Amino acid sequence: MGHEIELAYVGLESTDTAAINRYLGDVIGLMPGQPTSEGHATWRVDDRAQRVVVQPGRRDDAAYLGFEAVDAHAFERIAQRLRDAGAILLAGGAAACQARRVSRMLTTTAPWGVRLELVLGLQQAGTPFHSEFFPEGFVTQAQGFGHAVFVVGTEKGYQASLAFAKALGLKLTDWLDMRGGPAGLHVSFLHCNARHHSLALSFVPIGEVPQALHHINFEVSGVGQVGAAYERVLQARSPLANLIGQHDNDAMVSFYGVSPGGWRIEIGATGRVVDDDWQDIRAYDRISRWGHQPPELLLELQPNIQPEKSTGQKT
Repeated sequence: MGHEIELAYVGLESTDTAAINRYLGDVIGLMPGQPTSEGHATWRVDDRAQRVVVQPGRRDDAAYLGFEAVDAHAFERIAQRLRDAGAILLAGGAAACQARRVSRMLTTTAPWGVRLELVLGLQQAGTPFHSEFFPEGFVTQAQGFGHAVFVVGTEKGYQASLAFAKALGLKLTDWLDMRGGPAGLHVSFLHCNARHHSLALSFVPIGEVPQALHHINFEVSGVGQVGAAYERVLQARSPLANLIGQHDNDAMVSFYGVSPGGWRIEIGATGRVVDDDWQDIRAYDRISRWGHQPPELLLELQPNIQPEKSTGQKT
């Protein structure tokens, strides 16, 4: 599939960077990268120098989101589309490019409230990717590192966000319409390459959104790796937002963990891919085919079962 951009990286601002870094490394199982020129911790999922950057701050949210153009011509085309759509683009200086490990960068603020960085030439890491937790690696080739989902609290902001994403080069894959339910949820799933969605925008009519980032996703090569990660989260007694399940629209088998910052991480496999002739653009009225239930449901269904104390041995 021909494409112009890929999701390059996400920057996370945290009030407790030590807790976030422990979570990403020990619980989720990402590979540590070299610190940035600013001294911020980085995390890898492939041969690129960094896919996640953690920086200290006064809030727990995404600080920035980077999309990488596939070449200089695509970079200029995307920049012009964004300008034509009314975005004010600022060139990143040498220090900013060094911190992101890119050759060029333009920045603006996306309507969902997070800085958007259009970049070129995200560096390769100096060492091969290796993870004892994910020996088969992650799905990133020609697709970027995964996907990110952001929450928008007003209809005006939601429509502006969709228009911005279109100018950036993303196309609608499908959407989830649950506005008749108690949450009034409507989600647009957007692709820019073969991945079913690199970005999703979730409209919940709550006005001001306390945390823009809902979750980031990492896709692995098989369900076995999802299960191993799920078990690792359980053994770490780390909180879960959703038990393992399979989404209806992208068919991904996954689970959601809750980070110390409150946003989620989804580990999944078997995601659908799109092509240049994608025609299955339609509404879905349910999030999952099965599963993805909140963990509290287990206690509701089995209130008399008490967890046994662990002996540290498996049978």
